[in-house]
Amino acid sequence: MRWFLLLSGLMLSGSFDNINAEQRPPELQAGQSILVVDQTLTSTGWNPAPEGQARAFEQSLAGNRLSSLASCSGTGVGYCRYDYQRSDTRLVVVTVPASQPEQAGRVARWWMESVTLNPAH
Repeated sequence: MRWFLLLSGLMLSGSFDNINAEQRPPELQAGQSILVVDQTLTSTGWNPAPEGQARAFEQSLAGNRLSSLASCSGTGVGYCRYDYQRSDTRLVVVTVPASQPEQAGRVARWWMESVTLNPAH
């Protein structure tokens, strides 16, 4: 039985090798500066894709003018959301304020969503 479990585990761990690179979540880490994350994402094919333009007060709260900035909470922890897209996948990155303003926010969490592409009307 142990051999079966070991073999099954090896087969499952190798199954991710066949996943298209566009379907894999990017290798982000909690605590990274959003400036570093933005540079890494855009250099690997992720495009800034917020649904609207961030307002001036949100840019001030975020401490940056990244084009991926979607919004910031003006209350509480001060979360900011950054949206990226590659093909039909959206990547959402949420930050918290950094202790130093020049760090422009630290990654708290992230997730990927499937995007339905709407044909032009």
